[in-house]
Amino acid sequence: MSDNLDPGLKRLFAETAEHPADEDFVTAVSARTTRVYRPSPMVRELAAGCLTALALAAAVGGAGLALQQGAAVIAPLITPSPIGIVTGLSLALAGAICVRLLAPLAFRRP
Repeated sequence: MSDNLDPGLKRLFAETAEHPADEDFVTAVSARTTRVYRPSPMVRELAAGCLTALALAAAVGGAGLALQQGAAVIAPLITPSPIGIVTGLSLALAGAICVRLLAPLAFRRP
């Protein structure tokens, strides 16, 4: 064993003037030599960006599916006939009312 690897090891042997107890020795050396892996800030930001991109991709995919299935239901109602026009306007009005009622909740501060 070299002094260059752990300079405190020679001092530890010199202080005890004998071989230290096996379990205590292994615990002390292991505690000094183990290193905890901590990712750099750049790696953490990259991981957060990837997770955000995955979440947005899932949201866009879900919204696209919902719009596609909703279009199949709403399309027959929105025809050039008078009933279709009234239905389309009532759907637009209902959407505007929902947005108007829910907007204060979006900007409310806790």
